[in-house]
Amino acid sequence: MLEMLAFWVVVLASLALFAVQMSTRWRLVLAAPGSFSLDALPRRVERFLVDVVFQGKVIARKPWVGIAHLFVFWGFVAFGGYTLVETLHGLGVVDLTGTIGFRVYMWLLVPFCAAVLGGIVLLAVRRGIVRPRALGTTVSGESILIAGFIAVLMVTFLLDMFVLAGGIGGRVNWWVHMLVIYTFLVLIPNSKHLHLLLSPATVFLKAPVLGTVPNLDFEKEEVGFEAVKDLPKKAVLDAFTCVECGRCMENCPATATGKLLNPKALILQTEAALLAGASDAKLVDVYDPGVLWQCTTCGACEDACPVGIEHTPVIIGARRGLVSNGEAPEYLAPVYNNLERRGNLWGQTSDVRQKFVASAQLETFDPARHEYLLWLGCAGGTEPDFQKSLRSLAEILRAQGKTFGVLSKERCTGDVAKRTGNEYQFQELAAANVGDLQDAGVKKVVTSCPHCLKTLGHDYRQFGFEGKVMHSSVLVEEITRHEQPLRLEEEAVTFHDPCYLGRYAGEHMAPRALLERYGGDVAEPERTKDNPFCCGAGGGLLFEEHEVGTRISQARFEQLQATGANTIVMGCPFCSIMLKGAKASTPDTDAIQMVDLMTWTEGRLRKAGRLAQADAAASGAAPGESAHG
Repeated sequence: MLEMLAFWVVVLASLALFAVQMSTRWRLVLAAPGSFSLDALPRRVERFLVDVVFQGKVIARKPWVGIAHLFVFWGFVAFGGYTLVETLHGLGVVDLTGTIGFRVYMWLLVPFCAAVLGGIVLLAVRRGIVRPRALGTTVSGESILIAGFIAVLMVTFLLDMFVLAGGIGGRVNWWVHMLVIYTFLVLIPNSKHLHLLLSPATVFLKAPVLGTVPNLDFEKEEVGFEAVKDLPKKAVLDAFTCVECGRCMENCPATATGKLLNPKALILQTEAALLAGASDAKLVDVYDPGVLWQCTTCGACEDACPVGIEHTPVIIGARRGLVSNGEAPEYLAPVYNNLERRGNLWGQTSDVRQKFVASAQLETFDPARHEYLLWLGCAGGTEPDFQKSLRSLAEILRAQGKTFGVLSKERCTGDVAKRTGNEYQFQELAAANVGDLQDAGVKKVVTSCPHCLKTLGHDYRQFGFEGKVMHSSVLVEEITRHEQPLRLEEEAVTFHDPCYLGRYAGEHMAPRALLERYGGDVAEPERTKDNPFCCGAGGGLLFEEHEVGTRISQARFEQLQATGANTIVMGCPFCSIMLKGAKASTPDTDAIQMVDLMTWTEGRLRKAGRLAQADAAASGAAPGESAHG
């Protein structure tokens, strides 16, 4: 009887301490503005199954660590029933320990127990001895303690199964097991192991599309996040869920190049401010100085996060708060001015675009005659170097018999305004562009700018635009899929995946298919495909001339150079500008050719005579004659 009473005290005290600590966090979540979004339920369920149930994201990036974590996770789930039965028995509520079903269940737990022991040893060695940089420079005492707890739970279970069943030794073993469980319960809320309880929710609640930043409602006088109290519910829940694994900082280009921005630190600083009751503290004071403007919005942090934390919306939301108070960096002032006065990033007059349209023989879009709208973008309309790529794209489309046109007038999509926090300017540009697209009857859009792809194809959905938007590499790969590979000498190439194409849009196979189809021997750089290393241009940093630490573009160029390929192929005008600038500042790089994917593809087709043959067939001209001249 005394033993049962003592156990009641242990259980009730543990549950009370757990509840008090969790109630503080729950009140903060409830007090936060906004609500949780539950749209696109099938996608959310799919991600929950992949990333939570099967730990897919953790395993994909770090297989052995992920598998060890999977063992521990499934052990945690599998032992839930055992803990419940033993607790009810200890409290004298009901005794199911002698039933056949429970004995069978215990035998089924044995392989889980072995897997958990193996997994926790691997993870403890990694944290305590190997100590990757992402986990911090010092050993986490909390992590070692929890690892010890888990090991003790498994060992005491095995002792109960095979050695100490019954007798005084068995009772001592049972008490050790249960005390460890309920001590662990008390420790969970104030430790990173809170993710065991919260991460299923944060993964499920994460936006279905990477980099989703909801529009501000100006009628409700929303201006973004100025203080801690402005952070929405999902951001607050994220702050309490961080497992401190460091995957975000491992993948962050700003952190990798010596800048203050550290996505993990950002989340932990948010958590500290929330728990300290600093609801009125300005976010710019909560975070390290200047970090909000060091983010390229590449999405690497939240894409790598195994527990569904969304960093980018918090950073952009905080930028909005600063911009609304006139606190944007000086280098953005002329950009905003150019967008307001000229409708493009570089402040060029409309006749610059018109001259290019005329010289490239681009027709004005007519839904009765054209299948595709070719979206030029700021770079395509005003930047001579990138216009070469659009000329190449136009030639390929014509040779394949595809009809396309351009808008008579075109504004910037507002990508830079959106990502730098100038929400009012973005919404003005978006509303005007969507109106033009709808008035023109556009159903299909092709663009060579991944930033335009993201904005037109995702952000504009919130303004009512439902047209299909695709990157030029995807369209060209699709319409040339029937062609036989070229019989040309292979060319050693490497491809730089733009973040907004490879990571945001998930399109990394089409560019490689084109390269291989037309004689490219592709050498992959250090970071590639759906996890590329940023060029450093996103989030408005294309216009920042005084970058702290190593330039991100320089770090990426060196990664590409290390492949040994003499041709670097790109698929984004921003990447092109940044990487060509990095090449120019790097000695002994004259032999390296830098070219856009469409220009490279057209060049290979022309070298093989494919374009001339296709043009001639389309026009009825003899081979070798120009079909467009």
